[in-house]
Amino acid sequence: HGSVSQFCNPLSGQCNCKERVKGLLCDTCMDNFYGLDVTGCKACECDAAGSILGTMCDVRTGQCVCKPNIGGRRCDECLDGYHRVQKGHSFLCLPCNCDKAGTVNGSLLCDKSTGQCPCKAGVTGLRCSQCMLQTYNLSM
Repeated sequence: HGSVSQFCNPLSGQCNCKERVKGLLCDTCMDNFYGLDVTGCKACECDAAGSILGTMCDVRTGQCVCKPNIGGRRCDECLDGYHRVQKGHSFLCLPCNCDKAGTVNGSLLCDKSTGQCPCKAGVTGLRCSQCMLQTYNLSM
């Protein structure tokens, strides 16, 4: 799939490779590219803020090497149980820390962009850890 034609250099055996493809037989994606098929290789496009500097993505799947608590093929989203906090041109994924007693069905998962946990009726706060006015006794 990676060569331009079926012909090669008669002396070296080097095939003429498509863009972003390398190897004597044009059978390997160049660094930071993956998924060799009839169209060639696709760019990994790892998120610089979420992936580990100096690492390469998987040549078959395109999975980038993510920093802790970060996921997604490109390392551009937080794992379940974490929410995104923007820091300039970078971001962190911090734990939700939902109060199990105050969340719907004891959920420990929050909104990945706001950090808001799903609160039961009468419960408030980012982590669902406070009773609303005129209510008391937050418990399971």
